[in-house]
Amino acid sequence: MNNLTSRANVVLANSLSVLAILTGMLFITTIHLRVEPKFDLKVNEAQIRHTPDHMSGKRDYLDLTLLNYNLNIDLSDSFHWNVKMIFLYLVAEYTSEANQVNQVVLWDKIVMRGDNPVVDLKSMRTKYFFFDDGSSMRGTNTTFSLHWNIVPNAGLLPNIRGSKSVSTILLLTTLLTTTN
Repeated sequence: MNNLTSRANVVLANSLSVLAILTGMLFITTIHLRVEPKFDLKVNEAQIRHTPDHMSGKRDYLDLTLLNYNLNIDLSDSFHWNVKMIFLYLVAEYTSEANQVNQVVLWDKIVMRGDNPVVDLKSMRTKYFFFDDGSSMRGTNTTFSLHWNIVPNAGLLPNIRGSKSVSTILLLTTLLTTTN
């Protein structure tokens, strides 16, 4: 009845129970901690080009926005003992006649624990294309904001939008910018 396999089973089951309790305690001790990286975003230049749509096979034209921006992020205070990595991404949000909400991811980066916690980008171009599905982007008020996902060792995976954003009216040659 008390052979080697049953004793090993008891030790393993008790060990897993203790690990589960410790993991739950890890989650409870960090649930109230907010991760708010310090960041500064500035849009230097925005150009809209009316380009042919080669992707759908139609003979339509699309608006392609080319951006030049500065982004400075300091994650030094954001890593505590339950944060494994932070996924950062820059989002442009605008409304058009066809769609009430348009959100486009322009840039992203994964910052692991132990990596350089400061991201300093000067005169960056977008990592991904910023297309509109028509030609209604001119004159729209576009809001650029930084979002991040925290990947913890144990617990919830929150999706957080930064408190600061930059609003820009996209015109063909000029750029009007306000910062919140």
